[in-house]
Amino acid sequence: MIEQLDHYKILERIGAGSLGEVYRARDTRVGRTVAIKLPGPELQADRERCEALARDARAASVLSHPNIAALYEIAEEGGQLFLVFEFVPGEPLKRVIAGRPLNTRRAVTLATQLADALADAHALDMVHGGMTSDTIMVTPKGNAKILDFGLARWTSRPFAGDLDHRTDIRALGMVLVEMLTGRQPAAGAAGLGSSIPPELADVVSKALEIRAEGGYEAAATCAADLRSVAAMLDIRAAAGEPSRVVPPRRDRGSRVWVVAAVVLVLGVLAAIWLAGR
Repeated sequence: MIEQLDHYKILERIGAGSLGEVYRARDTRVGRTVAIKLPGPELQADRERCEALARDARAASVLSHPNIAALYEIAEEGGQLFLVFEFVPGEPLKRVIAGRPLNTRRAVTLATQLADALADAHALDMVHGGMTSDTIMVTPKGNAKILDFGLARWTSRPFAGDLDHRTDIRALGMVLVEMLTGRQPAAGAAGLGSSIPPELADVVSKALEIRAEGGYEAAATCAADLRSVAAMLDIRAAAGEPSRVVPPRRDRGSRVWVVAAVVLVLGVLAAIWLAGR
């Protein structure tokens, strides 16, 4: 294992992906822990691809949001290109879900954070293009962090077709469904109805663009709707109310006696009124 890259002391290898090896390292200049991605030999040997990666990375480095892992530096050492990211402790959202639905309120909190992050990135004309529960970390404090923003074509398989802000919003919808149900939605999101909490059915259908009138035009609008749902859930929780209130059933006999009683009372009132005239 390599021990040093420029002023970064390598602490351990923490994984590998399509972009190359990933290391936890110490920035000896500022004293912080970082994650370094070192592209493999094949990419390093292709200067044109290295330059394209560096351009994408420089564009992504302008992003600054608490729910997006920051890209600190694009550097070279001994002719090798490497990328220095914020080190995000925690677990991938995929592992947090682990095939089981999350608490609805927790899912709404995470989805709101993701929607806020997307809104900020889209305002800068930046698209992730490959966001899934595997590219989102959940920190020990319970916050979401999106990894590899703007580098989907290098680090994961980007979604098919043209990539724009709607691509990311649909991805958010898919992640939300996975948090609520424990599984990824099938193609077309058919049959989601009964498995989605009623408070979130409209948000999910708009994010996935399965409503006849279309989906969200902006991630910020989705974030606002999620906040409304969160407020409603908090009010119900404070009042000790269930998500859905079902009126008590009355049998037919009870309804007949109620009607009869009302008619009798009206008759008595009418008789009193006539007697007084």
